[in-house]
Amino acid sequence: MLLDYDLPEYHVSKRKALPSSVEETLLESTRSEWEDHPRFGGKASFFMSIHRNLLDGAAQLSRGIERLLDVPASDVGEAVAQMNLLPFAKNLIGFAHHHHEIEDHGYFPQFGLMYPELNRGLSLLDGDHKVLDAALDDTQAALTQLNDPVVTRDQLACLHKGGQALENILNRHIWDEEEVIIPIFLRHG
Repeated sequence: MLLDYDLPEYHVSKRKALPSSVEETLLESTRSEWEDHPRFGGKASFFMSIHRNLLDGAAQLSRGIERLLDVPASDVGEAVAQMNLLPFAKNLIGFAHHHHEIEDHGYFPQFGLMYPELNRGLSLLDGDHKVLDAALDDTQAALTQLNDPVVTRDQLACLHKGGQALENILNRHIWDEEEVIIPIFLRHG
């Protein structure tokens, strides 16, 4: 790895923006102008729509878990079933893992060869994916507790905290990832 990912300025759960050491290596591009670019309708738009789906799904999952906090303990199982929460979460988590695999094994290595100056940013995104994959797995494991006959308030509170953390990590990561990769798609369609 080209950076010490555990430092607060790099770690996805701690950083507030792209680190300057990554930002200074980005291809020239202005986010507000992306949609007007003649090549935006190709892979750039496609990837951004996938990212919007992931963000919307994480927000929906977080809201669903939050609604469970107001449900009497004896009714949690029924509420989970009515919301279709477990199948939804399983699909969202599987989709996110699959998307990261495509990026990690397909796009990022190719982009690193095309633009070696972006390797620091790609290394950052790779670190993000490791944290995200762990957060997704932790969320999946915590969600399985909703199958238990009795779900405690503490379990729901822990699950809610994890859902919010996952949503925050995804928001930070996706924003930063787009800053690194969308300009490449705009150059190459």
